[in-house]
Formats: sequence, structure tokens, C-alpha cells
Amino acid sequence: MIKVVTVSRQYGAGGHLFAKLLAKELNVPLYDRQLIHVAAAQLLAGNGVLTKEELIKIEAEVPPLGLNFMEFFNFGIRGSKPLNTQIFEAESAVIAKLYDQERCVILGRCADFVLHDKADVLKVFVHASDPWRQQYALDHYTGKPLFMLKDEDKKRAAYYSHYTRQTFGDPDNFDVVLKADSAATGDLARAMAAYVKSFD
Repeated sequence: MIKVVTVSRQYGAGGHLFAKLLAKELNVPLYDRQLIHVAAAQLLAGNGVLTKEELIKIEAEVPPLGLNFMEFFNFGIRGSKPLNTQIFEAESAVIAKLYDQERCVILGRCADFVLHDKADVLKVFVHASDPWRQQYALDHYTGKPLFMLKDEDKKRAAYYSHYTRQTFGDPDNFDVVLKADSAATGDLARAMAAYVKSFD
């Protein structure tokens, strides 16, 4: 049985939509970077918010990222480690707890690396050609130009490399690599869901 599917993606490759549709097809929760980030912040603040019920509560109460996102400094974090390291470790703890608690889909936050030693985790990477990403950005990201998409990829790659010592998007780190161009996102999600269910 596959317990958790982690989804990593190029910016503008439709990975968030894919993960959302996949979770719906599997009838399991999707935990994205915002939920994990906020849960980690509360964990660092000493609130111990890690139960399934508390995570659901956070998900219901936190506005979409960009509208009213709670930054970590609002939680009064203290300690000798650099703040970014504390954040990564807390997010990793949240991801590990999610794995322990239930079947789910986890988007981003180096979840593929955090859970790399788990045999019942399927690690997926979603990428796309530049023209496809450009069109996706026009449709979903208020027309961000390709260079902005690639700049975001550089940031993701630097973050991923710093904490995992691995190369972002390297197919050797994933079980499945999907090209968004190859089919409609919904079709890709349904096909992946069928693959996941084949292990039950």
C-alpha cells in the first residue's frame, strides 16, 4: 500500500493543481506548503499543534497564501540555530507526523527527502516544457513571464540543494516523473490515482 504521495514540481508546471486533483481522486487530504509552514510555526512557538484535528483547524482558518500569510517572526521564535534551519526542522517534523497519522498527499517542502527512507511513500515530480509553462502562467499567474518562472525555480533549487544536498528535479530522487504537457492535468491525476490504488 502507498500511504503518502509527495509532489514536487517546477514552477508553472501545474503541480499544485495536480496534487489537489490527485488528493481528491484518492479521497485523502492535501497538505501544501502553507499549511505545513503555519503548523511548523506553531510547533516552534511551543503550541505543539500536530494532531490531525488541529491541522484541519489551521487549514480552515488560514487565508490563502498572499492574502494574510502569517510569517514566522509573528510567533516569537527563539534559539541558537539560524531561523531558516529551525523552520526546515519544524516543517520536517510536521511532515513526519503527517506520515504517521494518515494517508495523504504532501506538496513541496522537501517532503520527498524527509520521507526518502519510507517504502510506502511515492515520490512524484511534475515538470513541463517552457512554452507550456508560459501558457499556464498566462492562465493562472496573471501572465508572469518565463524568466520569472525560472527565477522561482532557481530559488526552489537552491533551497532544496541546501537542505538535502541533492539536485532539484533529479529523476533519480523520484519514483515517477510526469510531464504536464503529456495530458490534461485531470487525466494525469486520475492515472496516478489508479496507479496508487493498484498497490492496495
